[in-house]
Amino acid sequence: MTTEGGAIQRAEILVPTLDLHCHLRGTMHPSLAFKLAEKHNIHLPISSASCEYPFSGFEEFLSLYDQIGHVIRTADDLRDVAYQYLSHVSESGTRYVEFMISPGHSMENGISFPSQVSAISDAIDQANSECSVAGCMIVTCVRHRGPEEALEIAELATSIESRHVRGFGLTGNERLYDIDAFKGAFLVAKSSGLGLTAHVGEWLPAETVLRAVNSLELSRVGHGISIAENEDVLAELAERKIGFEVCLSSNVILGATKGYELHPARKMLDAGCSLSFSTDDPAYFRTTPKQEMTLAIQHLKLTDTEQWRAFDDSIEMAFCDEETKAYIRSHSLRQKP
Repeated sequence: MTTEGGAIQRAEILVPTLDLHCHLRGTMHPSLAFKLAEKHNIHLPISSASCEYPFSGFEEFLSLYDQIGHVIRTADDLRDVAYQYLSHVSESGTRYVEFMISPGHSMENGISFPSQVSAISDAIDQANSECSVAGCMIVTCVRHRGPEEALEIAELATSIESRHVRGFGLTGNERLYDIDAFKGAFLVAKSSGLGLTAHVGEWLPAETVLRAVNSLELSRVGHGISIAENEDVLAELAERKIGFEVCLSSNVILGATKGYELHPARKMLDAGCSLSFSTDDPAYFRTTPKQEMTLAIQHLKLTDTEQWRAFDDSIEMAFCDEETKAYIRSHSLRQKP
């Protein structure tokens, strides 16, 4: 079909998909969670017949998420979780995934950081060889666990030599701790050349996004959707080409926005922001990178040109090297409109 402005819009995906905002623990399907729970003799708070994770609201989601995450007890578990997701999404056209990993959680379960990186790297390499999908890791500190641990995680991230560790991020409850408390951790990460991103602006006002970008020297923001409420912040961050990892299903299901048609991403696109459509915690929100792009086409009325723009912006935002970016582009077989 053709929009009122003459732009072409189809109900099909024209481009390979990327997933730049994907928590590794959040990719674990209930069936795999139960398999690991049985392996490690761990009781889960849901029925073994569940095909989805039951929760209502953000706090309930966080509680369930932490309980399910405890079934990952070994490096082999991490490898299996990573490989299963990569192989699964590759079947529907995803060609690149950036896994966010929180070392502190796995270290508490007895998995050393080098073992975590090695296991996930093995999964990425195998999936690349067998499924034509590339990937890397963003090592994240968790905001509600405090700035002291954040600094420790940054030092861990920069101490290991791995071509798959490409970024450093801040996740968790954005209502806790002042953002400036994490400057030290991000300075350590930046000094080693890691790409920088942080979860902000999902629940708090636009000004908090701008402050985080400036304080932590971010090139990307996880969520950041509140900037649509402030024209000045929206215009400034669009002009500065800050990348936004937008997660439609997550935002709607958790209540950060009231519906897909009302999602701020449309206004962000119109303002010239660089967006990438991602899954966040795909097993919990029952989504895939392909599904997120489909939702954008259906509800945000993404045109063909805007699909290509999101594809190009996603590659530009990605923390991988130029060789990997060329690899992703090589899977784009159609001509741009």
